Amino acid sequence: MSESHYTLGGTDEELRRLVSLAAHEEDHVVDACRRAGVTVGMVVADLGCGPLGALGALARVVGSSGVVIGVDANVHALEKARTLLAEAANVRLVAGDVNSVSREQLGVAAIDAVYCRLMLLHQPDPARVLARMSALLRPGGVVIAHEPSDDLAHAPASEPDVPAMTRVWELVIGAARSRGARTDFGRRGRAYLAAAGFAIEHTRAYVVHYPPRIGYEIPRVALASLRPVIDEHGLATNEEVAQLDAKLRQAQQLDDGQWVSSPLMFEWIARKRRGNLTSA
Repeated sequence: MSESHYTLGGTDEELRRLVSLAAHEEDHVVDACRRAGVTVGMVVADLGCGPLGALGALARVVGSSGVVIGVDANVHALEKARTLLAEAANVRLVAGDVNSVSREQLGVAAIDAVYCRLMLLHQPDPARVLARMSALLRPGGVVIAHEPSDDLAHAPASEPDVPAMTRVWELVIGAARSRGARTDFGRRGRAYLAAAGFAIEHTRAYVVHYPPRIGYEIPRVALASLRPVIDEHGLATNEEVAQLDAKLRQAQQLDDGQWVSSPLMFEWIARKRRGNLTSA
């Protein structure tokens, strides 16, 4: 299965969810770029960017003299990104599969950095995607990956506790695996990156906190968007899905100083070894 067989952002509701996620991740993107040495004037690609991804944050990091190229197989998502970033002259958008996109498609000889978030989670062969990243990067170029743990012990959380959050994350992971995804890059990034010829420079774990209104809406929209896969593979009954949505909707109505967090996220920053001259 390649990215072209399944892409996030298939519905308008999910596009809105992904845009909300992007806004709350921006500080993490900027901080990661600082640690990775990504700066003004560089050429950066956001693979699997969806309707916004890290495009806005990356555009600010590289400035008007740099270039940000967003790549996604979902044309609908790219149209949304084009609207949201209409004033960002240094952002290009390319429709393409992350497993096969070439430098020629991107319109550059090579790029300085590749960024991805919540993309490798959905790939059947993360190693293949990393090989494509290596082919796009110049020698010494850098990969920044923000990917979640697929361990249910690291599921999204909230205060007060809403068990439906954990169950929806279980369905997200189950749905990805039922489509053939490995889902384990977040916690096994070191092994994947080393095998692909990258030298690991930095890693850390973190969570993102969301306002409750957005935090509970994220799993609700995910649940709705995954219904075809849930039904096809018998991952949950219609009754359970309805109950989960009702519990999350009820939690959204509370206003008592609560918080909602993302799953445990892993940041992997790794550099292409200068002897690795994989061609595009």
